[in-house]
This record gives sequence, C-alpha cells and structure tokens, in this order.
Amino acid sequence: MSLRDIHFGVALPFDTAEDQEDSEEILTRILGVVCRLNAQYLRKHPETPSLYSSHVVYTPPDQADGRPPLKRSHVKKLLELLREMGQEPETALMVVRMLKGVEIFLDIPALYRRGKGDCNELVPVRVAELWRAGIAANPWLVRAKNERGGFTYHNIVKWPDGSGEDPSLILGMGGPAMNDARREEIRKNAERFGNYIAAAQRLVQVEGASPEAVGRKIDAMGLAPKDGVFKSPYDRMTSEYTDVHYQRDGVGKKSA
Repeated sequence: MSLRDIHFGVALPFDTAEDQEDSEEILTRILGVVCRLNAQYLRKHPETPSLYSSHVVYTPPDQADGRPPLKRSHVKKLLELLREMGQEPETALMVVRMLKGVEIFLDIPALYRRGKGDCNELVPVRVAELWRAGIAANPWLVRAKNERGGFTYHNIVKWPDGSGEDPSLILGMGGPAMNDARREEIRKNAERFGNYIAAAQRLVQVEGASPEAVGRKIDAMGLAPKDGVFKSPYDRMTSEYTDVHYQRDGVGKKSA
C-alpha cells in the first residue's frame, strides 16, 4: 500500500528578501524529501539503471517550456467535462493549472517513465545514487539575476568537497550552445572517477580490500553510463569511462 501521488497546492513568494530566503529554504527541503524518496526506491530496487544509463534527458521546467497558452474555448470545454464527471471546482482548477504549467517533482519511477525531466527531478536521482555509495552529497540551489530584475534558480548536486555536478547540463540543458560547458561537466566526472579508481587501487594493494567490493561501490556512484557514452538530445559525448578502467589492476573487475 502506498500514497500514489502527493501534491502541494501552494505558491512560493519571492517579493522581498525575507520571502526569498524562506522560499529558497522550502525549495531545498522539498528537494531533500525527493532525494530521500529516491534513496528509498534505490534501496528496494538495486537493479535500477543509474540516471546516466537510463536514457532520461533534460527538458525545461513546465513553467518555462514555452508552451502556447490554453485557448479559452478549450478550457471551457475541459471545465464542463470535469463538472459532468462530478469533480469539485478546486479539482477542476488544479487540472487547468497543471496544463498551464506547474513545478513538478518526480521520483525515479515517474521520471524514468516520462523519459525527461528538469533539474528538480534530475538532481534528486544523482544525490540518492551518491548517498547509496556513501557520498554525503546534497541538492544545491544556485541563482542568477534575470532580465526582469529577479532571480532565476537552478538546482545542481553539491559534492562534499564543495564542487558541483550539473546533471541537467550533462543531459542536454542549453542545447548545442552549451556543448563546451557540457564537456567540462563530463570531464569533472571523469576526474572524480579516476580519483576513486586510484583510491580503490590503494585499498586493494595496501589494505587487501576486495576488488569486486570497491568496484561495486564505484559503480553505485553512477558517475557515467555503463557504456561510457553520455546521451543527450543534442550530442553524444564519449567520455573517458570505459570497461578498461574497471578492469585495470583487477579493481572492480566484473565476473563473466
């Protein structure tokens, strides 16, 4: 038994500095909740493909995806249908709001079924994967001034060393114009991968750790797709992640 869907029918104000501070904290806490739900799901379903192996790609947020406005005649027909179905007025209005675009936070099964998501969905998957591997990562809000005088927010993964990982960028955010930045994000993950491989080798050689065990832990981090190729709607970036790295010196060597 489970609660199938949970919706918060709320709006977050950003009118004053106090509003902004409160709303940023609330957003971060909501992201943390989704991270925990994803961690729970991965614990129950360890066979789940990692985000970068899932073929999920980035899509703009529903409130900023450029969808055309709903036609008044279509909204009227929809409301009439919902009324005929016996739906309460507030439920009908919620349906209309969702069609216009709302901020949605999808968990892993919903995200993977959809096949695309924005930073609110992609970051919690990566954080949960890193938690599973014992890495104390967390979701992190970054902001930039926009042309309207306010701020545009974006979520990234913050690693314990303070560095960031942007799964939205890796999976296609910004299109071809962001290819150089995308390559840099992939390079950073390649560097992390190399650092953990080097540390794993020391554990195997000096402390006699199991190569298979440390290899599984590195795999659990989900730093790269299984085939070493990052897929986005815009390019196919071949990273330095290949099976050769996993086989090197027996670290993480997979059984046939």
